[in-house]
Amino acid sequence: MTRFVPVTVLVVVLAASRVASAQVDTSTLPGGGAIVFERLKVQAPGTMELIEPEADKRPLYFNLAHCTCAKSGADKFQYLVRETTISQVNQPLYFWVGQSCAADTTTRVNNCKQLDVMVSDIDSLYPGGDYKDFNLYDVVNGKLHATEDCQQIEGAGTIWGFVSTTGSTDTFDYSTTVNVGTVPGETATINGIDTRPPPAPTKLSARPNENAIDVLWTPPTSNSTDTAYYQALCANVDGTHARSQEADSRYVTTTSVCAGVPADLTEQLTKVVLDNGETAVGLPDPVTEFGSLNEGYICGETNSGTASSLTIRGLQNGTPYQVILLAVDLHGNYTGIYFDHTITPHLVTDFWEDLHNNGSQTEGGLCLLAETYGDDSGLTGTLRAFRDDTLGGSRLGRWLSEAYYATLARLGPYVHGSVALRIVAAVVLAPAVVFALLWHWLTLPGLLGLLAAAWWWRRRRTVAHRWGLRMMRMRSVHLAAGIAVLTLGASHARAGGYQPYWENTEPSTSEQASPDEPGLVKWHAGIRVGPYVPDIDKQLGMDPGPYEQMFGGYRILPMLDVDRILWTGFGQLGVGGSIGYMQKTAHAFMVLDETAPVILPRPREPGAKNTFRLIPFALTATYRFTWLDDQYGIPVVPYVRGGLSYYVWWVNAPNGSLAEVCKDSSKASCGQNKALGGSLGVQGSIGLAIRAERVDASTANSMRQSGIQHAGIYGELSLAKVDGFGSDTKLSVGDRTWFAGVDFEF
Repeated sequence: MTRFVPVTVLVVVLAASRVASAQVDTSTLPGGGAIVFERLKVQAPGTMELIEPEADKRPLYFNLAHCTCAKSGADKFQYLVRETTISQVNQPLYFWVGQSCAADTTTRVNNCKQLDVMVSDIDSLYPGGDYKDFNLYDVVNGKLHATEDCQQIEGAGTIWGFVSTTGSTDTFDYSTTVNVGTVPGETATINGIDTRPPPAPTKLSARPNENAIDVLWTPPTSNSTDTAYYQALCANVDGTHARSQEADSRYVTTTSVCAGVPADLTEQLTKVVLDNGETAVGLPDPVTEFGSLNEGYICGETNSGTASSLTIRGLQNGTPYQVILLAVDLHGNYTGIYFDHTITPHLVTDFWEDLHNNGSQTEGGLCLLAETYGDDSGLTGTLRAFRDDTLGGSRLGRWLSEAYYATLARLGPYVHGSVALRIVAAVVLAPAVVFALLWHWLTLPGLLGLLAAAWWWRRRRTVAHRWGLRMMRMRSVHLAAGIAVLTLGASHARAGGYQPYWENTEPSTSEQASPDEPGLVKWHAGIRVGPYVPDIDKQLGMDPGPYEQMFGGYRILPMLDVDRILWTGFGQLGVGGSIGYMQKTAHAFMVLDETAPVILPRPREPGAKNTFRLIPFALTATYRFTWLDDQYGIPVVPYVRGGLSYYVWWVNAPNGSLAEVCKDSSKASCGQNKALGGSLGVQGSIGLAIRAERVDASTANSMRQSGIQHAGIYGELSLAKVDGFGSDTKLSVGDRTWFAGVDFEF
């Protein structure tokens, strides 16, 4: 019995030694070198050509479609495998796939799979290396039997390289790895492999729009971040293309990857029942281009994974379409859904159409400069030469031209035929025209030189002027001191003269009236809001008219007012401007059969929205009667404001573009009258402001230290007559309304 113990200990020691030797030593090879995976090549879709993809395109080659094709032997990828330093080991390099393959022999045999590819002598990989073929299906499924479908994984898939410096074929003392789909040394922002399709959206529906189809859904709640895009495919009932291709394919199909796709590998789609009364359609035939999701059928896209709708535009009214929706992830995996009924776009009546159906003569279009200075004048010709020769020669210049035609140029019809408006436009545009002419004649370097010379000359005059003022101040210092003494004495003697309470340290004076220093106020700014309803229906003499029928009642209009105070002798007199923004959206009206009975309220198309937008501008003069507060501390400031208004407006049709109608009733010569324009007019307001800082002396003192002299609230009654001075071709967008807001003086 005593002889058995040493033998047992020896067996345990030898077993432990065997396990330890089975663990892989990941240190460097003899000679200090290593075996590395470098350049990555993939198989171009539908071909046998191997290419090096750009970093942001690599994920599209390591997805479910490529894995499925790799199972059938129709797809592969390569890594350049290289030895960094000659090792003189002259032993084979074996490749395995799986998880924790380097832990020990047992784990490797049970969990991992050895690949057929190998290198007979690792020193043959020095210095240039050799490209080795790998199969994505092997990496994804590993030890699983080859009859299994591709497993759904999302993350790292590893290829292991093992070397035994002693020549063993089952125990190794060196290993190297690569995360498939990435190139070592480069930062990867996306997982190397993803064979899991994104989750399908729920509650799908599709409804017709004008020249469009709206597809709606509820985004998935599980694994929702996996979806990156939604793409729609459209076909006519006979399977032909519905329209031109909208975008490049974000998804990857087995049909596009494999050459000669087996029948069991065709694209998978899920049916969504659409009970809309239209023609039922079956599962798109996978042998057709539409059923195999050919990218030529792509008709709509949204690049937001959190989107809940997509509008397919550019379709024909009255034509039924088949629609497929795909949810796509960053690796190109997709979840496909098809609607089991066709969807047919049809006409609707938007606001712009309804307005003209009720007799409106409103128009839009044309160029402001040509209308102002004359289409055939020499000045207009020179400005066109500036556009073509000077601006047209650079990207910035072309951008400036495009910006002009997208904005100011569209204001031309509003000065058309009016001498007074042409004069106003000529005065307003004069600085820009002079600048353009100097740029054209002097070139940009010459213009910049002229501006630099003007700046230098002005600065020199300013320095001389300041020197003269300094001498005058030195001579008049005694006189100024005497006047100051007399003034201070008079201010204490006159009725109503009080020291501002924030400058008086005596508590008993905190409730006194507080005259300010009116000259300190240079600017006045306010933000106000009020209900707005344009006078469009009044222009047509209808109640309710097209605007109220389409959009309903008022909308809150926010406005920003800014005034420069020019005079403070008896109150404040300033000039400035106002700007605001308003929009209203409503579903367009259905187009009913002429023989159908009139239905009130008019039925609307739930998938067709049109929008009216307005940006009101105003140049105004304002008088604010601040004397009560300046002299007696009564914080009430009545005011009046009036000036010139210019309201820019536009209407978007249900298809998202500008609404339009024919300029005349003849369809054969229908010129487009687009719903983009501006109306000129006048406006006036009377209001009352309250300087609310009088309530709290500490707050007032803090405001003054920050540069704000007064702050408070104000309200006003406003009347805007903005209809192109009575022109039938200008939309009447003024209103009689009230506003309330907050204001600041500084």
